[in-house]
Parts: sequence; structure tokens; C-alpha cells
Amino acid sequence: MKKVRWGILGAARVNERLLPAIANSPFGELVAIGSRRENAAAACLEKYQPNLKDKVQTFNSLNEVIHHPNIDAIYIPLSNEEHTKPALEALNNKKHVLIEKPITLNSKEVEAIQKASLDNHVKVMEGFMYVFHPQFDRVKEIISSGLLGDVQYVHSMFSFQIQPARFYRINRSIENGGGALWDIGPYAIHTIRQCFSHNPLSVVAKSHLNDHGADLTTSGVIDFGQNQRAQFDISFECVRRSQFEIFGSKGKLICHTVWQHENDEALLTLTTDADGLKHEHIKKANHFTLEIDHFNECINNDTVPKLSLDDALWNTKTLEAIQASIKTRTWVSI
Repeated sequence: MKKVRWGILGAARVNERLLPAIANSPFGELVAIGSRRENAAAACLEKYQPNLKDKVQTFNSLNEVIHHPNIDAIYIPLSNEEHTKPALEALNNKKHVLIEKPITLNSKEVEAIQKASLDNHVKVMEGFMYVFHPQFDRVKEIISSGLLGDVQYVHSMFSFQIQPARFYRINRSIENGGGALWDIGPYAIHTIRQCFSHNPLSVVAKSHLNDHGADLTTSGVIDFGQNQRAQFDISFECVRRSQFEIFGSKGKLICHTVWQHENDEALLTLTTDADGLKHEHIKKANHFTLEIDHFNECINNDTVPKLSLDDALWNTKTLEAIQASIKTRTWVSI
């Protein structure tokens, strides 16, 4: 099978996990990394995959990667507000694109990416790695099996105490991609949306903002109609959490850790009226590796990615509405 040839835009910290996944995939190879900061791409490669420093090209620009003739796919882990322009340039250069969450900061830009993908017959996926862990498949299986009955309520909680080294995440307003909403919020909203069979109707939210206008903490409620609702809590001020709970007419399910480390088994707790409380241990897996392998296979086999652009569009629409609710302090329709 032909290997997918990859380029990376930016020397972001997430490359610690994605760069080795790309470089070591049996279905792909890393060709180039580009960063606008001088020597940052070379330093990134040296730090995370030093054995490839003589095989992978590094550039002090993004365009040299986007226009590279020997690259098939591009990974974009740039700042939240910087995804759209390079994504469109890459797509219009016939490159497949994996975009780190959030795919964009507004739904109009997602629609532009959708159109470019269709026009150029290339694939795009938003980078929610957690859905490739076998834990996620088991969660979906439990929901669809009817063990929980009708899902009525979901509570999603994502947080960690932000350290000074990460203050770049909160040095600009929420409108410009800063804060918890556009950083860990996409996970909170995405996990909630996977538990319901239809899209949300409206949201209400409240935040604690810093002097830059970035949210340090945001909590809210999402109305899905049909007596179905969800609550989310995201924060840079609380103890580390990445979990969600699903409540149905017959039982509840707790996913204790969504960002599951590759060296740890996942744990689900299922409580039903019929069988009481049970713990399920899910085998170890590297969701970053599984994500890259999946996207490589979609490219090679011309199949549809697990995460569609319609899914990305609705996640962005929901986040947009939350942002509007924070500003207006009212319920906002999606």
C-alpha cells in the first residue's frame, strides 16, 4: 500500500503526540515540518523524533509545506484562530487536511472548508482523537443497545489548572480564540453531542473572564428538545478532569477519563436498574496513532472519515452560540 506523505504546519506542543504518530504509521511518512519561528520546526523534530532529522525537511515558513510537491496530507495544529487560511490554501493545492480542534472559530469558515474539500476532491477531518479509542466505540455501543433506556441528560466536565507556560492560551479574547471555550470546550461539546441522535436547539452559558476577555471558566446548559438536555463545565481553574456522564430512563454511564493515556486501561462505570453497578475495563490504546492510521486509510482507500464535516459544522455552531450567550447572558438558538 502506498504511504501517505505528510507535512506539519507549526511546532505546537501537541506535536509531542501527533508527530510520532504520523512518522511511525505503517500507512504514512513524515516529509516536512514548517514553522514561522526561525529554527522552531527543526527543534520540534529534534525533540520528538530525532532519528528522522536527516530525512525530514524543516522550513521557516508554512507556505513551503503547503506548496510542497511531495506532500499528500497536511496536519494543522496552529493557534485556534489560525486554522482557516492555511487549510483553504492546502485544500486548493489538492492536499488532504487534518485540522486540530477547533476546526475554525465560526461556522461560515467550516462551510468554506467543506466547499473547498468537495471542489478539490480531498478529505478533511477535525482532530478529535478520543473518538478513535476503543472506549468511545464501547460508549456508543452501550447507548445504541438500549441499556440506558432513552438518554435524557448528559454532563460533561473538562478542566485543568493552567500553568504560566500555557498563558498563551488566555492572552486574547474569547472572540479571538482565547480561553477555555475554544481550547477544551470543543471536547466538552463534542462528547455531549455524541450521546444524542439529533442536533441541539439552544444554549445558555456564563463565564469567568480575565482581563484579556478570555474565559477561565465557563458553565452552561444545552437544550436538545424532547426533554433532552446537557450541562457542561470547562475550566482552567479547577483540578484536572476529562469525563462525562450519561443518564437515561433505565441507567447511567460514567466515562471517567476521555483523554486516556496509552499506558492506561480505560474505565467505564455502568449502572442499570436490572444489573446494578458494573465496572468495565477497556484495553489500552493510543488514540493519536489510531486517528492517524484511520485518516491514512481513508486517503488510500478513498473512504469517508469517521468524523464528518457536518459533525464539525454542528460542533462549531454550538460553540458559536455558547460564545454569544456568554456575551448576551441569554438563551441563544443554534
